[in-house]
Formats: sequence, C-alpha cells, structure tokens
Amino acid sequence: MRRGIAVHAARVLLLVGLVTGPSGASASGPPTREEYFRFVPLSYPRIVRQTSASQALALYGDPADPGYRDEAPRDGIDDERFRVLQALAVRFAPILVKNTYTFPMDHKVFRDLPGGLLLSLDTWDLAKPGSVLMRSDSINFSTLGHPCPEDGAPESLLRTESSGRDARDDCRLIALLKEFHPDHPTIPRLRQDAVAAEQAPFTVMYLDFPGYDPDTWHEAYASPQPGQIARRYLGTEKVYAHPFLAEVRDAERGLLGYELFIQYWFFYPFNAGGNNHEGDWEHVSAVITPLSAVERVLTEEELRRILSGGWPADGADPLVLKRTEYFFHHNAMVFDFARPNAYLPRKRWEELMELRGEDRPGEKKLLARVRSYVWADEAETRINTHPIGYIGADSKGLEQLLASPGPHARESHATYPLPGVFKGVGPAGSTEAVPKRFDHQEYLGDPKRPLPEGVVRYDMAERIDLVPDWERVYDLAIEDPSVRREWSWLILPLRWGYPSAKSPLAGIISHSDMGNLSITGPAFSEGWNRPAPNAGFIGYAPGELPWFFPLDVQDNFSNNLGFLNGPVAVLISLPPFDFVYRVLGLPVRAVVEKHEPVYTPQAKLPRRRASVEAGVSVGLLDKDFAGLLLNDRQLAEWAPQLLALDPSIENASSDFIQPVVDTAVSATLKVSFYLGDRFTSENTLLHSRSTVGLDVPLADRQTLFQLRSKLNMWEYAGSIRYNILPGGFQPYVKLGYGLTWYRLEDGAINGERMANPNSYWVRLPGFFRNLWPNTFHLGAGLDIILVRGFFPGLRGLDGGIRAGYVLSRHELGIRDLAPPVALAGPLNEPVHVLRNTFELLGTLSF
Repeated sequence: MRRGIAVHAARVLLLVGLVTGPSGASASGPPTREEYFRFVPLSYPRIVRQTSASQALALYGDPADPGYRDEAPRDGIDDERFRVLQALAVRFAPILVKNTYTFPMDHKVFRDLPGGLLLSLDTWDLAKPGSVLMRSDSINFSTLGHPCPEDGAPESLLRTESSGRDARDDCRLIALLKEFHPDHPTIPRLRQDAVAAEQAPFTVMYLDFPGYDPDTWHEAYASPQPGQIARRYLGTEKVYAHPFLAEVRDAERGLLGYELFIQYWFFYPFNAGGNNHEGDWEHVSAVITPLSAVERVLTEEELRRILSGGWPADGADPLVLKRTEYFFHHNAMVFDFARPNAYLPRKRWEELMELRGEDRPGEKKLLARVRSYVWADEAETRINTHPIGYIGADSKGLEQLLASPGPHARESHATYPLPGVFKGVGPAGSTEAVPKRFDHQEYLGDPKRPLPEGVVRYDMAERIDLVPDWERVYDLAIEDPSVRREWSWLILPLRWGYPSAKSPLAGIISHSDMGNLSITGPAFSEGWNRPAPNAGFIGYAPGELPWFFPLDVQDNFSNNLGFLNGPVAVLISLPPFDFVYRVLGLPVRAVVEKHEPVYTPQAKLPRRRASVEAGVSVGLLDKDFAGLLLNDRQLAEWAPQLLALDPSIENASSDFIQPVVDTAVSATLKVSFYLGDRFTSENTLLHSRSTVGLDVPLADRQTLFQLRSKLNMWEYAGSIRYNILPGGFQPYVKLGYGLTWYRLEDGAINGERMANPNSYWVRLPGFFRNLWPNTFHLGAGLDIILVRGFFPGLRGLDGGIRAGYVLSRHELGIRDLAPPVALAGPLNEPVHVLRNTFELLGTLSF
C-alpha cells in the first residue's frame, strides 16, 4: 500500500514537472554548482560491510595463514583464492542482450582518456544562508600511483576539507580516505552527532563523464552507424564480479547452512530513461551450488571445498546455477531453479508442476521459461551456467510527453530476465518494454557458433574484474600507491557523474533524489552483499498477460512519437477507436506488432482486462420524441388528411391532443476495456422498436384521428466509466457520447397503412456525414462479479451482473417542418429530447 501511494505521488509530481518544465539544469549546458547543490541530499551515503559469513569463512583468504599471498594482483585477495574465484566468475558470467547501443563497460577507460578523469571536490558551508561554496578542488585519477608523503611533506598537505591548499593527488586522496574512513572518519559531521555553529562543511565529490543530457550523451557515445557505440569504446566490455557468502537461517532452528553468491555489477556512463542521470550501476546475482545440492543449502565443508578449488566445476557433480537474481530499478525478480528443480528430467519436472498448481496468470508458462535457462540446448543435454539478461530498454512513461517526435534512445540500462513489457517498474510506476529476443538454446547448444550481433558475452577473464569487499583494500590503499589507484573508487562515497542532470522531476523537492542525481558506487548500494529481495529492491513476482490488450493509456506510448503520445494514446483509448484498434485491428496488429508478453506485479494484476455484456435496457422516452412525426415523408401525408377531416383544427384548442410515445425495450450489447482499476471504456450497441403516434380528437369530439408508427431506433454509445471501488463490487459513474439514428416505420392512419409508411433515416451514420455525436449521456450503476472461473478450465473468465441508469440527451434531427397550428403545442419541433434508460446486463469478463 505504501509503495502504491508513493507511485501515485510520483506520478502527480511528474505531471507537475511536465507542466512547469524540468528545472534540473541551466537553459544550456549542465547545471551550475549552485543549481546542482539544491538537489543533492545533505548527508553522506553509508557503505555496506562484508557479510559475517564472508568474514568467518575467509572468502578472500585468511591473511593469518602462512601460505597467504596477495601479490599478483594486489587486491586484498589471496592469489590462489583469486584464481578459484576468477574461474567461478568466468563460468557463471552473464550473457547480455542489448536493447540499446550501450553495454556494461570498463569505467577505467575514462581514466586513460586525454586529460584523465577528475574527481571533483566541492566543499560547501551549510552554516551560511543558502549554503556557500567554500572551494572546489580536484584529483586526477590518471596521475595516481605515487608514494605519499614524499620528502617529508607536511601533514597539512594531506588535509582536503579544512586547508584547501594544493598537494599531490595521491596525498589528497589519502586524506580523503582517512576523512571518510567507514569506521573511524576524521570529519566531525560523520564522527559526531553535534556540529559547530560557526561552520558546517559538506563535501560533494563526483566524477564527470562526457555529456550532460540525453542529446549530448548520444553525441558522446553513439556511433554514426545506427545502433552502434562509438568506435573508441569498442573493446571496453567489462563486468565487475563481487563474490559473497550468505548465511541461511531459520527462526526456530538457527543456522541451516550457506549460499555462495557472485554479484555482477555493470557500469554505464549515463542513464537516459525516464530518470536521466549521469553514471549508472546495475547488477545481477548468481547463486552457485553443486548439482546435488540444488534443493538445499551448502554445508561449511562443501563451501570450503568449493573455495579451495577442490570441487571440479565440470565433474560428475558439476557446479550449476541455483538462482539468478535480476535487478531493475527498485525491483528484483528471482529465477529460482530449485523450486521446482529445473535440472530434473522433464517428465518428473512436469509432474511437480502439476502438483504445484498455478498461483497467478501465466505462472506455468513463466516457470517453463525459467527451466529453459539452465539448459544450453533444446534437447536438455548440456547445462547452461550463464545468466541471460536483457538490457532495458523502451520506456513508456509520462516523461515521453516532454520529448519531440522522432527516434529517442531510452537507455534505462536495467537488467531484465526476459523480453516483454514490464509494468510498474520505472519512474513513477512507468512501463518498460524489452523488445529484442534471443534464443539462447539455438546458439549455446553449439559452442562453436558465434553469438548474434547485439548479444555480448562476458565469460572471458579479460572482461571480468574481481571486486573484493572494501575492508580488504582500505588499508592497502593507504599504503600502496597501485592499490590506491585501482581501488579507491570502491571505498569513497563519490558520485559517478556530475551530481544532477536535466530530468522531469528535478528540483520538485529540494535536496532529494528525484531520479536526476548521479549515483554512488556498488558498495554503497542497498543491494551490495544482500540476496534479493531486500530493503532496496522489492520482489517482483509478475503474472503474464496477453500482449494484445493495453492495461492503461501509457501502454500505447511509442518511443518515436514524443509529445504526440498524449493525443494519440488518448484517442485510441476512447470509444469507438479503442474497439477499432483492439478488436477490429487485431489481425493487422498481429502481423505488424511484436507479440511481447506483458508482465505485471501480482499485487497489481488487473481484475479484468475486457468484458462482453449483454442484456436488456428499458428506455423511458420523452414525449418530445413525437416530433419525429414531422418528417417530411409522413407529414405531407397525415397533415392534409387531418385537415380534410377537420378543417377547424387550425383554430382548435390543443388541450385534448395527446402524443403517444411508448417505452422502448432494447436488446443491448456492450464491449468494455479496463484501463487499470478505476477507468473503463465502454462500447454499447442497442436496438429497440416502440410505438410513436398521435391521438387528435376531431370537431365532433366523438371521432379520434389516430396516427401510429413504429420507432426503429439504433444507438452506438461510447462511455468513459470511473469505478468508485476497484474490486469485484464496483459502483461506478460514467459519461459519454454516441450516435443515435432512427426512423418511423409501418405508419398508419386510423388503422390504414400510409402510402409512405416509412420515414427516412434520421442521423444515419456514414463515413462522410453525420459522424459527430448527436447524443450525450451520463449515468451510474453497479457492476458485480458473481462467479470466478465461469467456465471450468478457463482461468480468469468471470461471470457477473450489472445494473445501471443512463440519462441521454439527443439532438432529434427534425428541422424546419411545422404541424397544423393546433398541434404546435403537443407536437413541436424539439431540438433536444431526453431518454431515461435502465439496464440489466449479464457480464462475461477476463
């Protein structure tokens, strides 16, 4: 519930941002220092410690062991343990499918560019009104790697926050490491609860990569060749593999065992999704186990054997994937290969699937895809050990309304487990589409077959950097220049990019991250050393829905339409265009559109996506419907006959003249489409026949002139309905418009058939005339689902009943015709007439 409220609040804020315009940058160029400082939180992020299991079981080697060696490379990992962990990282490295032109790259490539990579240090005094920039310093990472202090350099040169004096980059970096020591910081703001009244320094440290908004990022990183990265970044593919151990505990039994994780962290120099910011870190996690232990946790002995290299990776009991955890935005989707065991023979696995049942729509289909990920070939003869990830992709959010029409690279860089449309995952609960498909069994079944273009593999030692916990390298970084150069990025709470960028929500709330701030590094992420789901990444357990019915207006957004998405998406969501698009246009869409499954969180599964409703409507027609008798075909016949029977009718009183308009009983058919829980579009077709006539007493008051016709009335009505309650008991209100057309048939005068018994059609719809609605209505009612699973075996097909009231106002369509004077009162030429309709319908929805 709290997350739902937060999403609605974010949407409101985003709409405010759309109206007021983004305030995250100057008119041209990146935000100034004064502008970005209005956005950054006035607190330092907290680094995450190593797990107790990693520490207790010496994951990276025991420095107290006489055989411990940390020399090649020097990274806080025992060299022999490095070899084992690196081999595991290669064996379980991900294969990533690009939906963008970028890919996870080596951030150190920017350090080696001309001019190097600067770590900027802006120190602000929070004690001054509006905060004052005290000074700006920088450290060039490309010049690091020298001893310090050297030649008796004074201690004052090491102080960065308080002195502002120039010093060698290594000296100043050492000072930063000491100031931001995770356990013993020297900065009073981190060490003490109280701060000085006179001065309150606060340092923002950040790296600045090329570009500052989606356009300049595209210029900096995209190749002139569509869909390709710039030539200078080719060959920079890199992932950062971080192993850790996790205890598995039970509230009653305590410690049950352990799990071995490798987190693969991906660096991108920017994020150009709905929340634009410079620098981006994403990750997936692989849980590793022997095949024999897939369904249980590891013992300490098994874990130590694996870490010592004593468990053959491809032996009789090979090391395999137990789970793969995918992270996208603040969501985590887990592919669990243990429940049910995806490595069992297919027949046994299918038996377990039958016993399991189905908890949510499409669950069995999704679990079948999960099983396929552990097999490299369709025949299931070779095990696949590589997580398959899809780099996202196409945002379908309100921020697109700020863009101009034309192609836009939406680089959200989240890592999805499958192609498809993922609901409620992006900024303000927006949708993201992952269109590209990759049949891994077609390629991985043949090890010699090259992967297709757009698929990047990282199972090579040169594409993997092994990343220890920061505790393993902090002291080494102080004393060893080479370690300081390679690993200080892991320890410092620096921002990976200029602090803020142009983004729709930038500046809505001061000193808050509204998606426009550059992020801190992996060790400061809520996902570091933590299995999914956790406090930072909520579990995403979706249901799978068919591709052909959009669930809300944003699902109709296209990346190329920009601000035109608004009118286009609204138009095809309004009746009758929604019916044309969704139903009549389905064969065309089936050919031209990609059939991407739609995934939506189980808590947000729509109760209904569409319904067909049929029943009866009873219409109480206004007496003014008798004005239809003024049609020129029939008026020319009955008016002269009336005058011939009673010439005095021209001057007679109209007190006894009675129009006859009977109740119209209509067969009614509705097709409704549900746009979320609250809004529904309705397409209604009804048809009725009823009597319309006139009773005119003649001069002798003994004879009655009777005029009778059958009103043949058709109506198409389109409505937008708001459901007051979102569940299976839905009171609602609605309003809408429609086309009503009718004619009078079987006209008779005193029981004798008229020479022209039928009038012309009034408001007959056509392609080039009479398309503007002539009827508007409002109404209310109650829609109740009575029977779940209306037909056995058809999940999600529900039956119900609906009762409602509609007040319709018609433009009658009879003009410039006049009856005899005496009839002018009861039989006038109304412009508008009213109809009160009560409807009772049976519903079949899915």
